[in-house]
Amino acid sequence: MTDILKKIIILAEPERKFLMNTVMSGRKGLRPGLCALLAAAGEPERETFYGSLPGELGVELRELLKGVPVPAPERLDRARAQIILEMNGLAAAMAKQAARSAKAMKRAQKLRAVLKAGFLKIRKIASDQARGLPRGALQKPYPAGCEVVVLPAPDRSVVVKPGIFECISDRVSRRRFTDEPVSLGELSYLLWATQGVKKLRGTVATFRTVPSGGAMHPFETYLAINNVAGLKKGMYLYQPLDHKLVRLFAVERMAAKLAKAALGQVFVGGCAVTFIWSAVPYKTEWRYSLESKKIILQDSGHVCQNLYLACESIGCGTCAIGAYGQKLFDKLCGLDGVEEFVVYVAPVGRAVAA
Repeated sequence: MTDILKKIIILAEPERKFLMNTVMSGRKGLRPGLCALLAAAGEPERETFYGSLPGELGVELRELLKGVPVPAPERLDRARAQIILEMNGLAAAMAKQAARSAKAMKRAQKLRAVLKAGFLKIRKIASDQARGLPRGALQKPYPAGCEVVVLPAPDRSVVVKPGIFECISDRVSRRRFTDEPVSLGELSYLLWATQGVKKLRGTVATFRTVPSGGAMHPFETYLAINNVAGLKKGMYLYQPLDHKLVRLFAVERMAAKLAKAALGQVFVGGCAVTFIWSAVPYKTEWRYSLESKKIILQDSGHVCQNLYLACESIGCGTCAIGAYGQKLFDKLCGLDGVEEFVVYVAPVGRAVAA
Protein backbone atom coordinates (compact mmCIF):
# COMPACT_ATOMS: atom_id res chain seq x y z
CA MET A 1 0.00 0.00 0.00
CA THR A 2 1.27 3.47 -0.81
CA ASP A 3 2.46 5.57 2.09
CA ILE A 4 -0.25 8.18 1.54
CA LEU A 5 -3.07 5.62 1.80
CA LYS A 6 -1.56 4.32 5.04
CA LYS A 7 -1.40 7.85 6.44
CA ILE A 8 -5.09 8.37 5.69
CA ILE A 9 -6.06 5.09 7.37
CA ILE A 10 -4.23 5.89 10.63
CA LEU A 11 -5.75 9.36 10.95
CA ALA A 12 -8.12 9.84 13.88
CA GLU A 13 -11.71 9.29 12.77
CA PRO A 14 -12.75 13.00 12.74
CA GLU A 15 -9.68 13.93 10.67
CA ARG A 16 -10.20 11.01 8.29
CA LYS A 17 -13.86 11.90 7.77
CA PHE A 18 -13.02 15.54 7.17
CA LEU A 19 -10.26 14.71 4.68
CA MET A 20 -12.39 12.21 2.77
CA ASN A 21 -15.34 14.60 2.58
CA THR A 22 -12.97 17.21 1.17
CA VAL A 23 -11.54 14.74 -1.32
CA MET A 24 -14.93 13.41 -2.46
CA SER A 25 -16.32 16.91 -2.94
CA GLY A 26 -14.04 17.13 -5.97
CA ARG A 27 -12.26 20.27 -4.78
CA LYS A 28 -8.83 20.91 -6.36
CA GLY A 29 -8.96 17.67 -8.29
CA LEU A 30 -8.43 15.65 -5.11
CA ARG A 31 -10.95 12.95 -6.00
CA PRO A 32 -9.29 11.94 -9.31
CA GLY A 33 -5.95 12.14 -7.51
CA LEU A 34 -7.06 9.63 -4.89
CA CYS A 35 -8.50 7.39 -7.61
CA ALA A 36 -5.11 7.46 -9.32
CA LEU A 37 -3.39 6.33 -6.13
CA LEU A 38 -5.94 3.57 -5.60
CA ALA A 39 -5.59 2.38 -9.20
CA ALA A 40 -1.86 1.99 -8.64
CA ALA A 41 -2.34 0.05 -5.39
CA GLY A 42 -2.96 -3.69 -5.18
CA GLU A 43 -6.41 -5.20 -4.65
CA PRO A 44 -5.81 -6.19 -0.97
CA GLU A 45 -4.55 -2.70 -0.19
CA ARG A 46 -7.57 -1.12 -1.85
CA GLU A 47 -9.97 -3.32 0.13
CA THR A 48 -8.23 -2.41 3.39
CA PHE A 49 -8.56 1.26 2.48
CA TYR A 50 -12.24 0.94 1.54
CA GLY A 51 -12.95 -0.78 4.83
CA SER A 52 -11.47 2.12 6.80
CA LEU A 53 -13.85 4.65 5.30
CA PRO A 54 -17.05 5.95 6.94
CA GLY A 55 -20.52 5.27 5.57
CA GLU A 56 -20.76 4.30 1.89
CA LEU A 57 -17.61 6.10 0.75
CA GLY A 58 -15.97 2.77 0.01
CA VAL A 59 -18.83 1.76 -2.28
CA GLU A 60 -18.73 5.12 -4.03
CA LEU A 61 -14.97 4.91 -4.57
CA ARG A 62 -15.29 1.42 -6.05
CA GLU A 63 -17.77 2.80 -8.59
CA LEU A 64 -15.52 5.74 -9.42
CA LEU A 65 -12.53 3.46 -9.89
CA LYS A 66 -14.18 1.28 -12.55
CA GLY A 67 -12.25 1.66 -15.77
CA VAL A 68 -9.58 3.93 -14.28
CA PRO A 69 -6.22 2.82 -15.77
CA VAL A 70 -3.02 2.65 -13.74
CA PRO A 71 -1.70 6.22 -14.07
CA ALA A 72 1.72 7.36 -15.20
CA PRO A 73 4.33 7.98 -12.47
CA GLU A 74 4.21 11.75 -12.91
CA ARG A 75 0.45 11.76 -12.29
CA LEU A 76 0.93 9.70 -9.17
CA ASP A 77 3.51 12.19 -7.91
CA ARG A 78 1.09 15.08 -8.49
CA ALA A 79 -1.74 13.22 -6.76
CA ARG A 80 0.46 12.39 -3.77
CA ALA A 81 1.64 15.99 -3.49
CA GLN A 82 -1.94 17.32 -3.65
CA ILE A 83 -3.20 15.07 -0.88
CA ILE A 84 -0.14 15.60 1.34
CA LEU A 85 -0.65 19.35 1.01
CA GLU A 86 -4.27 18.90 2.07
CA MET A 87 -3.23 16.75 5.03
CA ASN A 88 -0.65 19.28 6.18
CA GLY A 89 -3.36 21.93 6.42
CA LEU A 90 -5.91 19.60 7.98
CA ALA A 91 -5.97 21.14 11.47
CA ALA A 92 -6.39 24.69 10.18
CA ALA A 93 -9.06 23.62 7.71
CA MET A 94 -11.01 21.79 10.42
CA ALA A 95 -10.85 24.84 12.70
CA LYS A 96 -12.24 27.04 9.93
CA GLN A 97 -14.98 24.52 9.26
CA ALA A 98 -15.91 24.42 12.96
CA ALA A 99 -16.28 28.21 12.99
CA ARG A 100 -18.40 28.17 9.84
CA SER A 101 -20.49 25.33 11.26
CA ALA A 102 -21.24 27.25 14.45
CA LYS A 103 -22.34 30.24 12.39
CA ALA A 104 -24.45 28.01 10.15
CA MET A 105 -26.18 26.43 13.16
CA LYS A 106 -27.30 29.86 14.38
CA ARG A 107 -28.76 30.55 10.96
CA ALA A 108 -30.39 27.12 10.87
CA GLN A 109 -32.17 27.89 14.12
CA LYS A 110 -33.63 31.04 12.58
CA LEU A 111 -34.73 29.08 9.51
CA ARG A 112 -36.80 26.74 11.68
CA ALA A 113 -39.57 29.29 11.26
CA VAL A 114 -40.06 27.90 7.73
CA LEU A 115 -41.31 24.66 9.29
CA LYS A 116 -43.85 26.32 11.56
CA ALA A 117 -47.48 27.01 10.70
CA GLY A 118 -48.54 30.63 10.32
CA PHE A 119 -52.02 30.26 8.92
CA LEU A 120 -53.53 32.62 11.48
CA LYS A 121 -51.35 35.42 10.12
CA ILE A 122 -52.50 35.03 6.53
CA ARG A 123 -56.12 35.66 7.54
CA LYS A 124 -55.16 39.32 7.40
CA ILE A 125 -53.83 39.00 3.85
CA ALA A 126 -55.87 38.92 0.66
CA SER A 127 -54.49 36.12 -1.51
CA ASP A 128 -54.40 36.44 -5.28
CA GLN A 129 -57.20 33.90 -5.38
CA ALA A 130 -59.34 36.12 -3.12
CA ARG A 131 -58.52 39.11 -5.34
CA GLY A 132 -59.82 37.25 -8.37
CA LEU A 133 -56.49 36.95 -10.16
CA PRO A 134 -55.89 33.99 -12.49
CA ARG A 135 -53.81 31.12 -11.16
CA GLY A 136 -52.31 30.15 -14.50
CA ALA A 137 -52.31 26.93 -16.50
CA LEU A 138 -52.65 23.62 -14.68
CA GLN A 139 -50.17 22.09 -17.07
CA LYS A 140 -46.94 23.68 -18.24
CA PRO A 141 -46.97 24.45 -21.97
CA TYR A 142 -44.09 23.13 -24.03
CA PRO A 143 -42.22 24.56 -27.03
CA ALA A 144 -43.70 24.00 -30.46
CA GLY A 145 -42.10 21.27 -32.50
CA CYS A 146 -41.21 19.00 -29.58
CA GLU A 147 -41.67 15.26 -29.97
CA VAL A 148 -44.71 14.08 -28.00
CA VAL A 149 -45.03 10.54 -26.66
CA VAL A 150 -48.48 9.23 -25.76
CA LEU A 151 -48.01 6.99 -22.74
CA PRO A 152 -49.91 3.73 -22.36
CA ALA A 153 -52.66 3.89 -19.79
CA PRO A 154 -51.51 2.97 -16.26
CA ASP A 155 -52.01 -0.76 -15.85
CA ARG A 156 -51.67 -2.98 -12.79
CA SER A 157 -50.15 -5.72 -14.98
CA VAL A 158 -46.68 -4.22 -14.38
CA VAL A 159 -47.01 -4.80 -10.63
CA VAL A 160 -45.10 -7.82 -9.32
CA LYS A 161 -45.53 -7.13 -5.60
CA PRO A 162 -49.17 -6.13 -5.04
CA GLY A 163 -49.22 -6.22 -1.24
CA ILE A 164 -48.99 -2.72 0.27
CA PHE A 165 -47.69 -4.20 3.55
CA GLU A 166 -44.79 -5.85 1.72
CA CYS A 167 -44.03 -2.69 -0.30
CA ILE A 168 -43.83 -0.57 2.84
CA SER A 169 -41.84 -3.21 4.71
CA ASP A 170 -39.34 -3.78 1.86
CA ARG A 171 -38.91 -0.14 0.92
CA VAL A 172 -35.31 1.03 1.16
CA SER A 173 -33.19 3.57 -0.70
CA ARG A 174 -31.56 1.73 -3.57
CA ARG A 175 -28.43 3.09 -5.22
CA ARG A 176 -27.37 0.15 -7.39
CA PHE A 177 -29.17 -0.64 -10.62
CA THR A 178 -28.85 -3.20 -13.41
CA ASP A 179 -28.47 -2.31 -17.09
CA GLU A 180 -31.96 -3.66 -17.84
CA PRO A 181 -34.26 -1.02 -19.34
CA VAL A 182 -37.47 0.17 -17.71
CA SER A 183 -40.47 -0.48 -19.95
CA LEU A 184 -42.75 2.28 -21.18
CA GLY A 185 -45.62 0.66 -19.29
CA GLU A 186 -43.62 0.76 -16.06
CA LEU A 187 -42.68 4.40 -16.59
CA SER A 188 -46.33 5.23 -17.28
CA TYR A 189 -47.27 3.59 -13.98
CA LEU A 190 -44.59 5.48 -12.03
CA LEU A 191 -45.68 8.82 -13.48
CA TRP A 192 -49.32 8.04 -12.70
CA ALA A 193 -48.38 7.02 -9.14
CA THR A 194 -46.52 10.28 -8.50
CA GLN A 195 -48.55 12.93 -10.36
CA GLY A 196 -51.42 11.15 -12.08
CA VAL A 197 -54.61 13.21 -12.48
CA LYS A 198 -57.80 11.49 -11.31
CA LYS A 199 -60.23 14.38 -11.59
CA LEU A 200 -60.38 18.04 -12.59
CA ARG A 201 -61.95 20.70 -10.39
CA GLY A 202 -62.94 23.43 -12.78
CA THR A 203 -59.91 25.14 -14.27
CA VAL A 204 -58.00 25.84 -11.06
CA ALA A 205 -57.25 22.48 -9.42
CA THR A 206 -56.75 18.77 -9.96
CA PHE A 207 -57.22 15.74 -7.74
CA ARG A 208 -54.22 13.45 -8.15
CA THR A 209 -52.77 10.21 -6.84
CA VAL A 210 -50.81 12.18 -4.21
CA PRO A 211 -52.18 14.67 -1.68
CA SER A 212 -51.42 18.38 -1.93
CA GLY A 213 -52.44 21.31 0.25
CA GLY A 214 -55.58 22.81 -1.28
CA ALA A 215 -55.08 20.53 -4.31
CA MET A 216 -52.61 23.10 -5.64
CA HIS A 217 -49.99 20.56 -6.83
CA PRO A 218 -47.08 22.96 -7.39
CA PHE A 219 -44.72 20.51 -9.14
CA GLU A 220 -43.58 19.75 -12.66
CA THR A 221 -41.96 16.40 -13.45
CA TYR A 222 -38.87 16.29 -15.65
CA LEU A 223 -37.33 12.99 -16.68
CA ALA A 224 -33.71 12.49 -17.67
CA ILE A 225 -34.24 9.34 -19.71
CA ASN A 226 -31.27 7.10 -20.29
CA ASN A 227 -32.62 3.55 -20.66
CA VAL A 228 -36.37 3.33 -21.19
CA ALA A 229 -37.50 0.90 -23.87
CA GLY A 230 -38.76 2.72 -26.95
CA LEU A 231 -37.66 6.22 -25.89
CA LYS A 232 -34.72 8.29 -27.07
CA LYS A 233 -32.30 9.55 -24.48
CA GLY A 234 -32.80 13.12 -23.35
CA MET A 235 -34.75 15.47 -21.10
CA TYR A 236 -38.53 15.05 -21.05
CA LEU A 237 -41.44 16.90 -19.43
CA TYR A 238 -44.51 15.05 -18.16
CA GLN A 239 -47.94 16.37 -19.13
CA PRO A 240 -50.18 15.05 -16.32
CA LEU A 241 -53.52 16.23 -17.75
CA ASP A 242 -52.90 14.33 -21.00
CA HIS A 243 -50.65 11.58 -19.60
CA LYS A 244 -48.04 12.34 -22.25
CA LEU A 245 -44.31 12.93 -22.37
CA VAL A 246 -42.67 15.75 -24.27
CA ARG A 247 -39.05 15.34 -25.33
CA LEU A 248 -37.57 18.78 -24.69
CA PHE A 249 -33.96 18.33 -25.79
CA ALA A 250 -30.98 16.00 -25.90
CA VAL A 251 -28.28 16.37 -23.25
CA GLU A 252 -24.67 15.65 -24.17
CA ARG A 253 -22.84 13.56 -21.57
CA MET A 254 -26.09 13.40 -19.61
CA ALA A 255 -24.94 10.78 -17.09
CA ALA A 256 -21.84 12.79 -16.19
CA LYS A 257 -23.82 16.04 -15.88
CA LEU A 258 -26.44 14.41 -13.66
CA ALA A 259 -23.74 12.98 -11.39
CA LYS A 260 -22.00 16.35 -11.19
CA ALA A 261 -25.27 18.16 -10.43
CA ALA A 262 -25.90 15.56 -7.70
CA LEU A 263 -22.56 16.47 -6.09
CA GLY A 264 -20.75 13.37 -7.25
CA GLN A 265 -23.46 10.80 -6.55
CA VAL A 266 -22.69 8.79 -9.67
CA PHE A 267 -25.72 6.50 -9.44
CA VAL A 268 -27.96 9.51 -10.19
CA GLY A 269 -26.62 9.41 -13.75
CA GLY A 270 -26.15 5.66 -13.95
CA CYS A 271 -29.80 4.62 -13.87
CA ALA A 272 -32.62 4.04 -16.36
CA VAL A 273 -34.44 7.33 -15.67
CA THR A 274 -33.96 10.17 -13.23
CA PHE A 275 -37.10 11.85 -11.90
CA ILE A 276 -36.52 15.57 -11.35
CA TRP A 277 -39.29 17.56 -9.69
CA SER A 278 -39.40 21.32 -9.95
CA ALA A 279 -41.59 23.65 -7.92
CA VAL A 280 -43.59 26.47 -9.45
CA PRO A 281 -44.21 28.33 -6.16
CA TYR A 282 -46.94 30.63 -7.48
CA LYS A 283 -49.22 27.63 -8.02
CA THR A 284 -49.48 27.43 -4.23
CA GLU A 285 -48.83 31.10 -3.42
CA TRP A 286 -51.95 32.00 -5.41
CA ARG A 287 -54.02 30.64 -2.52
CA TYR A 288 -51.73 30.40 0.51
CA SER A 289 -49.37 33.37 0.16
CA LEU A 290 -46.75 33.27 2.93
CA GLU A 291 -47.66 29.74 4.00
CA SER A 292 -46.85 28.24 0.61
CA LYS A 293 -43.34 27.37 1.73
CA LYS A 294 -44.59 24.90 4.34
CA ILE A 295 -47.15 23.30 2.02
CA ILE A 296 -44.63 22.83 -0.81
CA LEU A 297 -42.19 21.18 1.59
CA GLN A 298 -44.85 18.75 2.75
CA ASP A 299 -46.14 18.03 -0.74
CA SER A 300 -42.71 17.09 -2.11
CA GLY A 301 -42.49 14.31 0.46
CA HIS A 302 -45.85 12.90 -0.62
CA VAL A 303 -44.69 12.69 -4.24
CA CYS A 304 -41.36 10.99 -3.57
CA GLN A 305 -42.78 8.46 -1.12
CA ASN A 306 -45.31 7.39 -3.73
CA LEU A 307 -42.39 6.86 -6.13
CA TYR A 308 -40.62 4.69 -3.56
CA LEU A 309 -43.66 2.46 -3.06
CA ALA A 310 -44.52 2.28 -6.75
CA CYS A 311 -40.91 1.33 -7.58
CA GLU A 312 -40.96 -1.35 -4.91
CA SER A 313 -44.15 -2.79 -6.39
CA ILE A 314 -42.60 -3.32 -9.87
CA GLY A 315 -39.16 -4.57 -8.85
CA CYS A 316 -37.41 -1.26 -9.36
CA GLY A 317 -35.64 0.95 -6.86
CA THR A 318 -35.06 4.61 -6.16
CA CYS A 319 -33.25 6.91 -3.76
CA ALA A 320 -34.47 10.38 -2.76
CA ILE A 321 -31.82 13.02 -3.47
CA GLY A 322 -31.99 16.26 -1.53
CA ALA A 323 -28.26 17.12 -1.73
CA TYR A 324 -27.58 18.62 -5.14
CA GLY A 325 -26.26 21.73 -6.86
CA GLN A 326 -29.24 24.03 -7.32
CA LYS A 327 -27.95 26.03 -10.26
CA LEU A 328 -26.58 22.91 -11.97
CA PHE A 329 -29.91 21.10 -11.90
CA ASP A 330 -31.90 24.20 -12.83
CA LYS A 331 -29.63 24.71 -15.84
CA LEU A 332 -29.88 21.04 -16.79
CA CYS A 333 -33.68 21.34 -16.94
CA GLY A 334 -33.67 24.78 -18.56
CA LEU A 335 -35.32 26.54 -15.60
CA ASP A 336 -34.99 30.20 -14.56
CA GLY A 337 -34.35 29.38 -10.89
CA VAL A 338 -36.84 32.02 -9.70
CA GLU A 339 -40.34 31.23 -10.94
CA GLU A 340 -39.47 27.56 -11.27
CA PHE A 341 -36.62 25.56 -9.76
CA VAL A 342 -35.67 21.98 -8.91
CA VAL A 343 -36.62 20.80 -5.41
CA TYR A 344 -36.18 17.01 -5.45
CA VAL A 345 -34.45 14.32 -7.48
CA ALA A 346 -34.82 10.53 -7.58
CA PRO A 347 -32.94 8.07 -9.84
CA VAL A 348 -34.92 4.97 -10.86
CA GLY A 349 -33.78 1.65 -12.25
CA ARG A 350 -34.11 -2.10 -11.97
CA ALA A 351 -32.77 -2.82 -8.51
CA VAL A 352 -29.72 -5.03 -8.06
CA ALA A 353 -30.66 -8.05 -5.95
CA ALA A 354 -29.41 -7.73 -2.38
